[in-house]
Amino acid sequence: MFRKLSLSILSLGLLLGLWLMQSTAYSYPSSDDEGDMPPAYTYIGSDVPDVPAPDEQPAAAVPATTAYTVSQGDTLFKIARNFDVSVDDLIAANPMANPNRLAIGQSLTIPLVGSSVQLADGQSKIIKKVLNTTLTAYTAGVESTGKTASHPMYGITYSGLKAKEGRTIAVDPNIIPLGSTVFIEGIGLRKAEDIGSAIRGTRIDVFMNDLGQAREFGVKKNVKVYLLDRDNA
Repeated sequence: MFRKLSLSILSLGLLLGLWLMQSTAYSYPSSDDEGDMPPAYTYIGSDVPDVPAPDEQPAAAVPATTAYTVSQGDTLFKIARNFDVSVDDLIAANPMANPNRLAIGQSLTIPLVGSSVQLADGQSKIIKKVLNTTLTAYTAGVESTGKTASHPMYGITYSGLKAKEGRTIAVDPNIIPLGSTVFIEGIGLRKAEDIGSAIRGTRIDVFMNDLGQAREFGVKKNVKVYLLDRDNA
């Protein structure tokens, strides 16, 4: 009986010793910082102070401007309406002795805040005239020009250049001189290179390669078109 009790106590002691050895077999590497956790490990807890993000100052908005050359019949009200700006903003951008008297050829600075003019190339453009136009589309095909692909003048514009989608438009040269560059609202920059028997007044035909796309384009009314100065187009 005493021998069995001794063996039980001995076995219990051995098991306890083995358990203590296993519990200390692995540990984090020691640190030189007075026993703190080494840099290889990160502690995330509720006592870590929040580091405030640096204050971000929004960039100051710089109003965009463009230049406009006064034409015959222009008034400040008409110019302001064409560019979707207020008369007060127009006067503030152009200090003048008598706002009611404009001279033909006078250059005005147009503040474009809230205006729809977007000249993507970033260059300064001088605008000579603002037109309210009707847009249609045409192709080089027989449906638009009466010429087939075998015709020697197929695809050749009135100005002698080959029509190109993304560049060529047909205009009334009495309103928009041939060779002029215009900015069409919602479309972009185009060049007046062609004319047409049905293109009269402020109607403009936009050249396209595909007949289906030209038909889908349809008729777009009341589209603003900005005639650019030749020296700055």
